[in-house]
Amino acid sequence: MATLDEGLETLGGDIHASLQEVGVPMYILDRKGTIVWLNDAAEELVPGAVGKKFTDVLAPDQIHSARRLFARRMLGAAPFADHTTTISLPGGVRREVDISSVPLRKGHQIVGVYGVIRAQHPVTAPAAVAENAPALTPRQHEVIRLLGTGMTTSQMAEVMALSPETVRNHVKSTLRELNAKSRLEAVLTAYRLGLLHRPEGPRD
Repeated sequence: MATLDEGLETLGGDIHASLQEVGVPMYILDRKGTIVWLNDAAEELVPGAVGKKFTDVLAPDQIHSARRLFARRMLGAAPFADHTTTISLPGGVRREVDISSVPLRKGHQIVGVYGVIRAQHPVTAPAAVAENAPALTPRQHEVIRLLGTGMTTSQMAEVMALSPETVRNHVKSTLRELNAKSRLEAVLTAYRLGLLHRPEGPRD
């Protein structure tokens, strides 16, 4: 079977120029998490991001877990799976994005990440936090955010780089703080208290 390079050589094609013109945002990160390439669509979405850390374009509440997961992926300790995150755009605009990514390898070593932003969802400005809202810890804020995305315990464990049992304990403590009897009730309570904000409109 012919390789991609051999196939392109036969056609005389230039995949790099073609990817640059694709209307879907694409990016490449190096092993340190630095953005080393964006196609035109990605540059339009996050202008001037080349040379910055990928965490520089994430919403602040996403950075800690994203940094941990990236480090584990570079070590081969966590799989590359489709996921949703929130980026912070110029002017304070937040946008929820669905990402597909794959490792870039040199031999057996992972040297970077190639990713595609499959969909974008505007996010409403967060409501004012209610006066009676509990003072959640940073970990509990992370838990309720991940619960709000519909993640399972195993998915949360992967993102948070924790064991499933530890995640369950954090979920239980978060539910107690929100006086909720279920994960769904906790998420609904968090929305009502202004601890979570919603994507606008229907998802793709």
